[in-house]
Amino acid sequence: MKKELKKDQILGAAGIVFSQKGFHQAKMDEIAVLAKVAKGTLYYNFSSKSELFAATVTQGLNRIMAQIKAELESDLPFMAHLKGLISSIVRLYISHSEVSRIYANEMSSGIDDKVLVEIKGVRKEFIRFIENILKTGEEKGYLRPLPHYLSALAAVGIIDTLCAAHLEDPDKGSVEQIIETVYTILSTGLVANPSGKSHIK
Repeated sequence: MKKELKKDQILGAAGIVFSQKGFHQAKMDEIAVLAKVAKGTLYYNFSSKSELFAATVTQGLNRIMAQIKAELESDLPFMAHLKGLISSIVRLYISHSEVSRIYANEMSSGIDDKVLVEIKGVRKEFIRFIENILKTGEEKGYLRPLPHYLSALAAVGIIDTLCAAHLEDPDKGSVEQIIETVYTILSTGLVANPSGKSHIK
């Protein structure tokens, strides 16, 4: 338990430092200081900065997915389920702003290929998660028969863009406005029956 607590402290500190300074400018020394652990403890848990960076992003994305899945365990109608999904992603994206900023800013800045592969693997898992929800919506007659993968990419891309803009300048739009905007765009473009009633009995 104590070991896991130390690891969480390190990952939390790493998220802050990486989001503020980027991968290349971040120093393991300052992460250790912020985490309040000895440098030896830091390297015992993560053998390199690249490994720590990958763990910071992948654990952050996995936690976001786990929270979304937990929040969506309900018997709500599909459209309410879709809005709940959008709300969960937006709120978690913003509340985990360190991970969000790292992912948005660092994916094309010369990071080790091994690290990128690991992070992109988790990202693909997240897209598949959204894709399966959209597939369910189409099967139930709520959504248009569009390619699920492309629809999932489009949905996540819109959310990424609007949340990133909010993190840069919160005055441009509130969290609630982002949720309503994304939901309106997706429901107008994807929904097969605007009444919200399934065509399938």
